[in-house]
Amino acid sequence: MYAPGSQRKVLWRRASRRPWLPIGPGEQVRVAGKTLRVSRIAHRVERRGDVIENVIELFTTTLARRRAKPIAEPLADVVKMPGGDASMVAQFIRFHVFVRVYDGNPDAWLAHLREHGGDEGDVRFARWIRSRLRNDPSLLAAIRKMVDATPFWSAAGA
Repeated sequence: MYAPGSQRKVLWRRASRRPWLPIGPGEQVRVAGKTLRVSRIAHRVERRGDVIENVIELFTTTLARRRAKPIAEPLADVVKMPGGDASMVAQFIRFHVFVRVYDGNPDAWLAHLREHGGDEGDVRFARWIRSRLRNDPSLLAAIRKMVDATPFWSAAGA
């Protein structure tokens, strides 16, 4: 592999007993901490006595660095999504609360959380489930079926 714009300066040289993975012009490669784009490939076979070598030469160009986009100020009407709890147990309990306490109504749960306060994970879950139900109203039936199939709630009430 040659340095960008050079046909003499070798950046990387490797030998293999197996065929290399195919690579084509336009693909990106990382060498010595730099990302380069393959501009041209040359393939040749060299014979030296009993040794046959397949030589693949990669000619590269430097990739232009992208400038970081400035961070835009948040819009006034956009509410920041609170952090959530990724625990599977917490999600399981939230599904039960959603169905058993709020009868599958995420707006009622969000109103309760606004009025009485609550866990940020609960707010995130209620907003997430509300957006999912808007796209797929039949999801509520599947959630109810899952909650009914798990005896968690009745065992806790006993």
